[in-house]
Amino acid sequence: MYRRLHIFNPETDYALASGSPYYTPPAHVLEIRKKNALVPALYASCGDAILLLDSFDNPSCLDYYDMVERKGIKLVAFNDREKGRFDFTEYEADPWGWNPRIRRMLMEGCPGLNGIISEEAVVSIRALSHRRTTILIHRAMKGRINPEIRLPVEITDPRIAVENFLKDRHLFFKAPWSSSGRGVMLADDLGLKHVEPWVRGIIRRQGSVMMEKAYDRLLDFATEWFIEDGKACFLGYSVFDVSRRGKYQSNMKAGQNELLRLITSMSKDWDNSYLDCQKVALEAVIGHSYSGPLGVDMLVTRNGNVNPCVEINLRHTMGMIWLAEFQ
Repeated sequence: MYRRLHIFNPETDYALASGSPYYTPPAHVLEIRKKNALVPALYASCGDAILLLDSFDNPSCLDYYDMVERKGIKLVAFNDREKGRFDFTEYEADPWGWNPRIRRMLMEGCPGLNGIISEEAVVSIRALSHRRTTILIHRAMKGRINPEIRLPVEITDPRIAVENFLKDRHLFFKAPWSSSGRGVMLADDLGLKHVEPWVRGIIRRQGSVMMEKAYDRLLDFATEWFIEDGKACFLGYSVFDVSRRGKYQSNMKAGQNELLRLITSMSKDWDNSYLDCQKVALEAVIGHSYSGPLGVDMLVTRNGNVNPCVEINLRHTMGMIWLAEFQ
């Protein structure tokens, strides 16, 4: 049984969008990565290690360093010459998320590290991380979806997006791969001069754009899972805040009982049958091609109905962090 080598690489969704093993993250994402480099200490086990992708004069100044010390977590600097003294053969890779870039970095820079997935597995993760996967999940959960909830639509012709926008502006247009609400456009208060070029640009860069109904939301929440050997294991709930335009802001810090009370107070429709249907859908759509953590983002509409799959994140999530914190 190997100990785990954790890597906080929040640029993973951007790297998946690029598809290149030589992708370079933008400056604002690098800043997030550097500031939160020790986040894995919240869910790491005693004796694990964290690989620091950035250089630090004094890592002890970072958040969660006290937890690093308390759990006896080793810190390994990726670019440090002393890295050669670290025995990677005793560890298994556990990045925030897999993508071509992090796979290349670990293959080239961490000799003997276990658990580095194959190129084929990365290609599969990229395909499943496309937002069109939400359509497959919706179809697999058809028996538990309220008629108010519309199926997302994948569009490859910008003229179709324009036609729908002119009929009903209460729409979200979303890039197939994006992160934390970036790559998402709420169109209800925008003009055609803003919407059309944005949609054309996303289709040009990523091949398509997703169109979804913009619901009047009461609550944003998620179910957190771990898939192994084709079986999905439910880990818990998370509740989070997003802006009106869909940008992630923060997670609610509370125990599972409190979160579940909040969810059921917002939607009388929510019960364990949703979890059962999600489990079956995740195993059918994702279980054959992915092993690891994932989160399913959902929402409750103003009418109390549940959209059981707004987005799927095939990686660690902020909700999982607070699951570990409150256990």
